[in-house]
Amino acid sequence: MLDPDRVSRWLKKHHGKGFPLAKVIQDRPPLVILGGEVGCGKSALASSIGTAVAETLDREVVALETPSDIRGGGFVGQLSERITAAFSEARVAVGHGCGILIIDEGDDLGTSRAQMQAHHEDRAGVNALIKEINRLARDRARIAVVLVTNRVRALDPAVVRRAQMISFVRPNSDARRALFEQLLDGVGHNAEDIATLVRISDREPPFSYSDLVERGAESALVTCIRGDAPFSVAALQDAIERLDPSPLIDDSKP
Repeated sequence: MLDPDRVSRWLKKHHGKGFPLAKVIQDRPPLVILGGEVGCGKSALASSIGTAVAETLDREVVALETPSDIRGGGFVGQLSERITAAFSEARVAVGHGCGILIIDEGDDLGTSRAQMQAHHEDRAGVNALIKEINRLARDRARIAVVLVTNRVRALDPAVVRRAQMISFVRPNSDARRALFEQLLDGVGHNAEDIATLVRISDREPPFSYSDLVERGAESALVTCIRGDAPFSVAALQDAIERLDPSPLIDDSKP
């Protein structure tokens, strides 16, 4: 997305006579949707991905985010104007470089126009969002749009069709094992300790990453600091055992 010339170079090297399928990649809108459960790292990934992309491209990448009040006061035409302005400001900030425009809580802007409760202003906002994404693709602008949402099914189908989707789920046993190994880095532990943590964190509904890190490990850390005691496996196990998983997001309905 941020290196549109890469496909051209690849075509020239490997398919000098042309390869029609490659046009699909070249014309694809620069939109990625990070969707799925709350507390699983979508916003964290969106806010930090610029560094990894910059290292891959070996060039500076400007990371921008739409304002939290982009919906405005609900006046007629205000939402579409603010969306257009956000994209225009991103173009100016990025210039001839590369950039990532992050739209957090993206279902606020991309709600399906077919929903009965969708207000005219919401529909106009979706139209403006699609128009600006299409413009980026048409102009081959080096700006990728990352839309973050907990409610993928609430998004307009036209937005979803234009996107590459990355789905986030709550951690399974393997993911929890890796997480606990990371959390206990620098703390004495063995394989049995990790196995116990994986077992006691096997709940229904499952724990989210933020449950285990922010409400579990960080809570245990605060307790250890207040008690002037070293952080330990036992402290983490005790915190996890007393923890209840956060409710699942109901994404079964738009």
